Amino acid sequence: ARWVACRNMERGWGKPSSYIECFQWFLAPTDLGGQNPDPSKAPHVINNSWYCAVEEGCTDLTVNELMHDVVINLKASGVVVVVSNGNFGSGCSSTFGPPAYFEESFSVGSTREDNYISGFSSRGPVTIDNSYRMKPNVSAPGENVRSSIPGGNYANFSGTSMAGPHVVGLVALVISANPAIAGHVEDIEDIVEQTAIYFADTLDCGNSLGTARPNHAYGWGRVDALG
Repeated sequence: ARWVACRNMERGWGKPSSYIECFQWFLAPTDLGGQNPDPSKAPHVINNSWYCAVEEGCTDLTVNELMHDVVINLKASGVVVVVSNGNFGSGCSSTFGPPAYFEESFSVGSTREDNYISGFSSRGPVTIDNSYRMKPNVSAPGENVRSSIPGGNYANFSGTSMAGPHVVGLVALVISANPAIAGHVEDIEDIVEQTAIYFADTLDCGNSLGTARPNHAYGWGRVDALG
C-alpha cells in the first residue's frame, strides 16, 4: 500500500475552500508546484476524520452542497470516500456535519471494546437535509484506540476519527485480495456492509427501529475483515 496526505487545516481549523481543494487534489494529484494534475495517481480510498463546522464556514445547506458535489465526483471517479460519522451522540439524528451525512460518503460510527456503540458516536437518521437516510454505513472500533503521537510515544484516543481508519484499512485489504475490484466503489462498499457483524441498538428513533439492519447506531454492523 502507498499513502499520501493533503493538509486541509491550519492549526486545527479548516474552511470549505481548503476542504474542497484537498478533495480536488485527491481526484487528480498534482506535482509540488500545483501543476500537471494526474487522475491516474488518485488513491483508491481516502480517510476523512474531520467535519466542516459552522464556525469554519459551513453555515447552511447551500455551502454544504458545494462539498457534496465534490464527494459525488470522487465516488464517480472510483474513490471510496470514508468519513468519520461524528461525535455528537447519543441522541437520535445527531449526524449533521458535512461530509458525514452525504449519501455518497461511506460514514463510520464508533464501537467500544465490548462491541457496544460508543456513547459519543453520532446516530441517524439524517434530518439536516430532510432525507432521513440511514447513517452511519458501518461502525468500527473507535474507543480507547492506541495511536502513535509525536516524540515516538503512544496514547489512547476515542472518537469516530479513530474508527474511520479501520474501514480505510479494510477497503485496502479488499482491493489487495481482489485488485480487479479497485475503482468499483459500490461493490467495495457492499462487501464491507454485507460482511459486517450485526448489532442492534436499544434506542428507537421514531420509525427507525434500533433492531433494524441497517440501523441508526451501527449501520450495517461492526466491520469484520475476516467476513
